[in-house]
Amino acid sequence: MALEKSSLDLKKLSLREIVIIGVTLSFAVGYGYYKFEYTTQNKKLENLTKQITQTQASVGAFKKILIDPTIVKKTEAEIEKVKLEVAELYQAIEQGKIRLQGQDTEFLNEIQEIAEANEVFLKSLRSSERFVKRGIMRLKEVSLIMEMEGEYTALKNFVDSLGTFPAVLHIESLEAKRNEKILPKIESRLHLKVLVL
Repeated sequence: MALEKSSLDLKKLSLREIVIIGVTLSFAVGYGYYKFEYTTQNKKLENLTKQITQTQASVGAFKKILIDPTIVKKTEAEIEKVKLEVAELYQAIEQGKIRLQGQDTEFLNEIQEIAEANEVFLKSLRSSERFVKRGIMRLKEVSLIMEMEGEYTALKNFVDSLGTFPAVLHIESLEAKRNEKILPKIESRLHLKVLVL
């Protein structure tokens, strides 16, 4: 038995078949349009709307700055305040550098003068030095050990005056002991570290 070759003859289609084919084609074209044209254009429109909103927000903020001079004045005042703070920091840095620029003999003489002014007798003064690195600066650290005699209040005044001494110094230790032979004076030992450039 031989198979007959089937061919589609549009003229022999029934009305029902034509309607089905028409509906199927309409659905296919509609789905294709929705999938490939409508959704793509819709995404582009959403992105464009988002960009317009962002631009309008930026323009609105800029207009607000231009319209409201108090904001500009406030910003200028903040800038001036920051400039003053920076100037104060530079001044503090310069003062720190000045305090570090002493010579060994200069500050040793000054310390002796301060001790004498406060009626503290220096029995001995030993010093040693070494170089240390602090950040990017290479400094000389001078270690001083002073053996002293003086009344308690004189010693207190001497140590207090070191707080205004024009150098960067650190009191490592202070020892005081009573000696019956020199009362009302006391013996003391003060260990200082001074940083110089």
